[in-house]
Amino acid sequence: MRTSIAAFRPFSIFCALLIVFGLVLTDAFGESAAVNGAEDAIPLRLKTGMVTQAEFPEKIADVTKSVSSDFLEVETLGNRMFLLPLKNFDSYLHVVTEDNISYCLHLIMDNVEAPTCIEIKKRTQSKEKVQGYGVMNTVELMKVLLKGEEPPGAAIAGSSGQEVFNNGVFRISTDKVYELGGGAKALVLRFENLMDKPIVLPIENIELPGLVAVSVDAQVLGPRPRTQAKNSSSSMTKAYMIIEPQDQ
Repeated sequence: MRTSIAAFRPFSIFCALLIVFGLVLTDAFGESAAVNGAEDAIPLRLKTGMVTQAEFPEKIADVTKSVSSDFLEVETLGNRMFLLPLKNFDSYLHVVTEDNISYCLHLIMDNVEAPTCIEIKKRTQSKEKVQGYGVMNTVELMKVLLKGEEPPGAAIAGSSGQEVFNNGVFRISTDKVYELGGGAKALVLRFENLMDKPIVLPIENIELPGLVAVSVDAQVLGPRPRTQAKNSSSSMTKAYMIIEPQDQ
């Protein structure tokens, strides 16, 4: 017997995060990814059905895309990233390398002049970005969060266990909210499946102003337990996000 897995549109997740943490998207919802780093975005032309390779100066540590895998498939290998667009779209993609340099790519569909390979030149990271988390960079900070530890010098904001969203399909509650240096935030959220069948969390679709890294313990959540006595660990997971303040 095949077990069905439910997937849901990410709009409700975005709204919940925006309400709780006071973040604001642009008027056009689909343009929200353009808020973060769009002015310095590197244009990258893609062709539907053709793989384009982007080579970065350093090994890739994290990739945050703004469209689902139905539109774009992304794989990384060391300092190389392979992009395969499956449909036409216009969006942004954010890459953080192991030296904590952030790159914003503007993905543009071009079925005539799309290259098969592009080299990304190294950019300089501003002192404000490097010092934003105190003595830590993005990769180090994410490792601390994944270990369940408190980032050095962080201040806890908000209460743990606060329910921030519940639509009968899944529930989001706060686990930890950290205030970091320079106005940055680190969020640890708990997702719980409320359905009797597995669901898929579309974490790769989350796009928030200032979001530079996102990770999740498990993207497929098992069904809720039939009785409270049973172990419900498979029906729950934690998501970790690092958000930098936006320039006014």
